[in-house]
Amino acid sequence: MTRSSATRGSGDDYDLDAGIAGATPGDGWTPTSYDGRGSTGDVYQGPARLAEGLRRHTVLVYVADETGMINRVAGVFARRGYNIESLAVGLNIDKAIFTISVICSDGDVGKLIKQVNKLAKVRKVENVTDKECVERGLMLLKVKCEPEQRSQVLEINRIFRASVVDVAERSLTMSVVGDPGKNRAFQSALMKFGVIQVARTGKLALKREPVYSEARSRRVKLMEAMRKAKDASAKYESILASRIVRAVAGMEHDDDGDLHVGDVYTSLENDEIGVWDVPMDENAKYTPHTISILVDNRPGVLDSITGVFARRGYNIQSLGVGPERTFDISRISTVVPGSTEDIAMLLKQILKVPYVISAEDITMTPFTERELMLIKVVSSRAQRAEIIDLCGMFRAKVCDISEDTVTIEVSGRQRKINAIQALLEPYGILEVARSGRVALPRDSGVDSKLMMAIESESDLDKW
Repeated sequence: MTRSSATRGSGDDYDLDAGIAGATPGDGWTPTSYDGRGSTGDVYQGPARLAEGLRRHTVLVYVADETGMINRVAGVFARRGYNIESLAVGLNIDKAIFTISVICSDGDVGKLIKQVNKLAKVRKVENVTDKECVERGLMLLKVKCEPEQRSQVLEINRIFRASVVDVAERSLTMSVVGDPGKNRAFQSALMKFGVIQVARTGKLALKREPVYSEARSRRVKLMEAMRKAKDASAKYESILASRIVRAVAGMEHDDDGDLHVGDVYTSLENDEIGVWDVPMDENAKYTPHTISILVDNRPGVLDSITGVFARRGYNIQSLGVGPERTFDISRISTVVPGSTEDIAMLLKQILKVPYVISAEDITMTPFTERELMLIKVVSSRAQRAEIIDLCGMFRAKVCDISEDTVTIEVSGRQRKINAIQALLEPYGILEVARSGRVALPRDSGVDSKLMMAIESESDLDKW
């Protein structure tokens, strides 16, 4: 979420309108397509220049399974007057990485990290702003498209390597994955046709691995030993197996200070149910509901909304926050388990929160959904071809490679994401960053589940 009151008591430091009105091209400011004057300047710049001493910081927060964790982390930023520019949360069994983008000074981000580190169930907090990272974001964009304009829109779509996910009579919905600059450029190129809706995941970031690292090689070997120890001592707890491996290796902690040497994320096939797990059976009492919320971009609004969920005992399965068509409005896409009646009551409470424009449950309407995942996998030279072939099957991309690791980018529905993660598990997963799901209603009205249920072509006429 942008348009931040970046420091306490200085709400004009990063104000969209104030930044534009008080700046001229001669003093170093470059206009963009979002500046309110219709300019289409450098689309890779922000909506307005940042005040002196302020930067966009990317913070990774590694957390364990705990009810209300999203609310607690967002609350740290809100209580200190900082506005989260974007937040990506996708949860894996009992662990997750929060990727948070916030505008503040170098000194203040250090204080924020110390405060977040004090929260229960927070394992590690890391500022990766000045480190080489793989940065990706996913955007769903619905644009007006008359039949005679379709060829132009599809050509822009091809240039940016985006994909069309819904076709209606007078609109197209597209999905694009890339760094924040690419996504802004894609949106800017389609502005002339008329952008109807935008849903973003927020930025994901994973550190790029050095070509060769002695410490990482040692960790990879320990991971292999850990798996063998778990297989050999299945009746013992995994933590005991970890200590056995460490005792043999003569180590107390691995390089990042974490107790476990093994995978950051355990296998998807796990008997233990985390509080974020949601039954996928449609006949179950509690099913996942996809909620889309539009809000004014103000400091603390995310904390207020997640607080509504936390106070009523709802567990957020995924959360994606990013700017909508303009930077003064953001769309929050979230998946929450519950019954239809409970979710209806929850929406009434959300609508009472200040700065909330709209909130709707789109679960029962045809909608398109996508999720983004960055996954870092152990890969020797001999295994590289296998992993690349696997990526080809899932239309995934290798976005970083080192001597013994591969970082993969994959987007799609949740089942696809879970499937490729499970298949990569045997190689050894070092890190996983998931964005959570974003969704937009389908203007075409096509329900893919209904289409799957159609048995003959004659039924299409009835439908």
